[in-house]
Amino acid sequence: MSRQGNGSLLDQWARDAESAAALPPVSDQDRLDMQVGRGARLNRDELEAQKRSGAARRDVPLKAFVDLVPVFRLYHRQTGAHYLTTSEAERDQILATQPQYVDEGPVFQAGVAPQAGLLPVHRFLNSATGAYLYTISESERSYLQANLPTYAYQGVAFYASAQPGPELRPVYRFYRQDRRTHLFTIHAAERDSIIQSLCAFRYQGAAFYVPDASFAGEPSVVTPNAVVLVIGDSLSQGYGVSMGGRQYGFVTPGRVWTERLASEIRSRTGKACNQLINVSIGGMRTDHGLERIRGWLDQHAPTHVILAQGTNDAWQNRGAWSIENNLSLMAQASAAAQAQVLVMDFAFYPRGTAYRQGLTELYQRVATNHSGVYFAGSGGIPLNATYYHPDEVHLKDAAQPLILENTWRALAPTF
Repeated sequence: MSRQGNGSLLDQWARDAESAAALPPVSDQDRLDMQVGRGARLNRDELEAQKRSGAARRDVPLKAFVDLVPVFRLYHRQTGAHYLTTSEAERDQILATQPQYVDEGPVFQAGVAPQAGLLPVHRFLNSATGAYLYTISESERSYLQANLPTYAYQGVAFYASAQPGPELRPVYRFYRQDRRTHLFTIHAAERDSIIQSLCAFRYQGAAFYVPDASFAGEPSVVTPNAVVLVIGDSLSQGYGVSMGGRQYGFVTPGRVWTERLASEIRSRTGKACNQLINVSIGGMRTDHGLERIRGWLDQHAPTHVILAQGTNDAWQNRGAWSIENNLSLMAQASAAAQAQVLVMDFAFYPRGTAYRQGLTELYQRVATNHSGVYFAGSGGIPLNATYYHPDEVHLKDAAQPLILENTWRALAPTF
């Protein structure tokens, strides 16, 4: 490996890369977000499974349902969350004792007893925020009860359908991560307005379906905001704290391609709520990425995952089989979470042409085998002192706009 000139930082980095440094611990708040996100995925997966199996009675007409009552929606001024109830007395008590709530009137109808075609919708109170969560998924209910003690189960709120059908209208679900609150709406226009302009809310799909004689068609098509998750190492982080706990900086803050892409995916798509989440850590290997990816997928619900790892594996003489296996499992998990997979290749020069080409072929196989997109992040960037540090791996400020454009060319067609 070449280390001409002032190589003190690079020598230090090489020692860190060869160490047995562990991933930093997951914070309590991140773990909570992962668990809440896991519940949302269980709800979505269960509804999709029921839709495929036809378990719900899609041919049941509205008139076959009995004991339908209006569901009242109360809006919390501070949190933006909703409280849903079929009880007028409960609604009146909340309005009389909690002035932060605003009455939004009856918003839909639901059943108050079990019957064919309708399933229980469960209500949870988040004791940490005072907000409520409603789920028709038995899997999510069980998961929340087993893993999230701050979510107190309050029983069945009402009865609804687990899948669409004639005269069944979807109720849409959002989650605001910074406040840990959920929002529910029956209106497609309100749903689209939230997606377009309220970037703090993450769209989680249909929560359940409620009887509505005025609803004759299929639910309208939804285009959620893009969430691009980058899982990489120092080539994607650029500067900060490495796995070994050392401060480092190969790129000037503000010039890293990931930082620039975070703003470019908003300006170039014209969607202000598109976002990039960078979980890269200097020194991170593919086994580290595999260890954490399921939690990141749950926490961030990405629409796109860029796998930009492997350099530290190569630096530490880890076998090509392990790199490919780890990346393949990461791609598989991402695809299962309904994210578009992109596999990013940074040229690794220190071990020669044959080794570098072998890594490229490895990345291409991972992309091909998992219906992903392969691209060369450092493609077209000359190996010289203008663009590369002396280690012939880390790229300088001058290379960052070129990496950005390489990434954008691969990413843009997937939006």
